[in-house]
Amino acid sequence: MNLYQDVFFRFTDSLRGRNTIKRLHQLRQSQDWNLQRIRRWQLERLNRLLDQARTHSPYYAKRLTDAGLPLSDLAAIEQLPVLTKDEIREHQQQIKCGNFPESAFIESRTGGSTGRPMFYYLDRPSMDWNRASVYRAAEWGGTALGEKAIHMSGSHFDYTRGQTLLTRLTYFLQRYRDYSTAVLTEAKLEEYYQGLMKYRPQSIWGYAGGIFVFSDFIESTHPEARLDFIKSIFPSSETLLAHQRETIGRVFGADKIFDQYGAREMYMASECRAHQGYHFHAEVILGEVVDRHGRGCQPGEMGNVLLTDLSNLAFPFIRYEIGDIGVLEEDGQCECGMWLPRLRKVEGRIGDIVTLSDRILTGPNFATLFSDKRGIANYQIRQESFDEIRIVMVPDQNYSDEFEQYVKGAVESMVDEGTRVVTELVDDIEVPESGKRQYIISKVSRFKYRPS
Repeated sequence: MNLYQDVFFRFTDSLRGRNTIKRLHQLRQSQDWNLQRIRRWQLERLNRLLDQARTHSPYYAKRLTDAGLPLSDLAAIEQLPVLTKDEIREHQQQIKCGNFPESAFIESRTGGSTGRPMFYYLDRPSMDWNRASVYRAAEWGGTALGEKAIHMSGSHFDYTRGQTLLTRLTYFLQRYRDYSTAVLTEAKLEEYYQGLMKYRPQSIWGYAGGIFVFSDFIESTHPEARLDFIKSIFPSSETLLAHQRETIGRVFGADKIFDQYGAREMYMASECRAHQGYHFHAEVILGEVVDRHGRGCQPGEMGNVLLTDLSNLAFPFIRYEIGDIGVLEEDGQCECGMWLPRLRKVEGRIGDIVTLSDRILTGPNFATLFSDKRGIANYQIRQESFDEIRIVMVPDQNYSDEFEQYVKGAVESMVDEGTRVVTELVDDIEVPESGKRQYIISKVSRFKYRPS
């Protein structure tokens, strides 16, 4: 028994009406299932979700009218419609299941990799399963809930939420410290380094770009640093590029990097100690890789990633197109011993970086800044030079002068005094032939950051 997890944290769980530790124990057992048992579990949970959605969600009552339910096997999911972000924006209230009280719906939001804000709902059981998946991923990386951790988040939303008394108390009790990577200067990076050496955490979590910049700074300015106390590095939220992994590996140890595939909507997959792809948290998430017709791709073929959250019965995500490109691995037992299905690799979500004369601004900060308030349908950050940032926005029915001032003021607070922040309203933002628009376009961005 782990006293911190099974006594202290379970007690705080119960005070909040949560069952995270109970779910963690279940996931520890189910990760030893063979593939047949995993698929049987998924089919049972999927049919439960589909029955719930068709019976109680006005949106799905129409969308699933002709679906032959219950499904006889998982492959039959291809007959079901794909849920896009645009449909969630348009039908947010209709997707909600009416057999839940209004208090059961916990609103959340995402800026998304395409730069368009989206609001949706979670329920507490789905939050428990997803959080338990995070804790299990930590155990795959050799760390555990209750050990010291640092989180390098880059979002304005995370920062403002983290200032509440309850959140700060929770961070303290979980031995968890937050290092914002929204705005990084040489002084801020040095402050983080000194804090790291004093606190001596067992793990670092956070945006891949932020961890990379921090690692690059340490390698440049503190090459003698002894960082043996770090057991694991967990990059997430952005595609971890090869050169970023190399830099992080040189500083902390290549075998300590456990890349994560997750989003605000759900926590999807994680690397294990074999580092041969990303295991889906398949007891919670049913993942597909499909072609443009919604049909399954063969292992090794690149396609669109679709996700079904098997745990969220209040606001069903069924065949949700998250906007990423991925490649499935062949079914089979991993070298780590688990049979959980794997993604071989994930493409997409590669954001640019805004580079100023004395700092950089990481991409996810803009994505979540624009999701804090309603007011736009689309946006793009454009940088032509060190001294100007242009914010291009497509207004929606909630747009107001106050929203524009909020955005402009927030960005001005991130930049140096010599940088102009200009806003521009347009009717639409052109999508390139690839179909995946960059939400940041900077002609002066660099992946490598070297403080002057």
